[in-house]
Amino acid sequence: MTDGNTFTPAKPENSGAETRIALALTIFWLLACALYLFGVPGALVQASANLLTLMITFMAMFFPVIVIWTVAYVSNSVRIMQAETNVLRTSMDQIKTVLSEKPQHDDTALKQQLAEIAMLTQQTDNRLNELAEQKAATPTEQPFVRVDAAALAEKTAEPEDISQTTLPLQTPTGPERMPITVSEFIKALNFPENAEDKEGFRVLRRAFEERELGKLLQASQDVLTLLSQDGIYMDDLYPDKPLPTVWRRFASGQRGLTVSALGGIRDRSALTLAKTRLKNDPVFRDATHHFLRKFDQILIEFEPTAEDSELLEMSLTRSARAFMLLGRVAGSFD
Repeated sequence: MTDGNTFTPAKPENSGAETRIALALTIFWLLACALYLFGVPGALVQASANLLTLMITFMAMFFPVIVIWTVAYVSNSVRIMQAETNVLRTSMDQIKTVLSEKPQHDDTALKQQLAEIAMLTQQTDNRLNELAEQKAATPTEQPFVRVDAAALAEKTAEPEDISQTTLPLQTPTGPERMPITVSEFIKALNFPENAEDKEGFRVLRRAFEERELGKLLQASQDVLTLLSQDGIYMDDLYPDKPLPTVWRRFASGQRGLTVSALGGIRDRSALTLAKTRLKNDPVFRDATHHFLRKFDQILIEFEPTAEDSELLEMSLTRSARAFMLLGRVAGSFD
């Protein structure tokens, strides 16, 4: 019986019929056996003549009873299963009916709800990232970047061999050049914003004066140019921001699941194009591996003295995004 959306199965009308039939057959059989034993002359004496005959007689009497009750039990179980199957089938029909009668605009409402949930999730992620960046911020709520600190460790000069004769025409060394600062290092990795970005070009020229950093920037420029030929631009990519601890693990040599967040590029088109070209273009493959090696070297040098906020700022640069994209397709994080 159904009432609205509620289904209440009724008990079958023949509930317990198997038991009554089995009981009637048992009584009939036992009465027939009793009439045979006591009604036929000499039957009881012959049945009890010896132990073997007595056992056979009892088996002949009670075996049909066992069969009767076994059949009754099986029949009752089958009937119950059929009733439950009918209930289940009726319930499924009701569910299909309810679903088919739902208004057509439900799907649109569901999509809108999912879109709102996704937007709220994105807002929450952005807020968490802001809180992470503000944790090391100054009272002005700006990310703390040590503009006066050197970004890369200074190279120590090799001790001169005292046995080497000093050339008489050796020119005195000029004034020591100021090392590139953290803010300049991060700005150089991002390259100038446009042709009018004079400060960006000034920082880039200073960065190229650093021998190893200049090699990285040249390698980065090469891969960015090659990627642009396939329509892949770093400004169009919005990777997941790896936590500073992930960058530090990678710099310390860890690979695998602990650094997999560095491959946070989700643009399937960019990943497919880059992977295909990496496989088929030897020039692009050589440029990619050269860039990945140089970025790894500079990261190892920059990480020990970098603050967490500085690593977060670095991860937003165009060079870092190219590293995350190409490192993922090349398997550098595996």
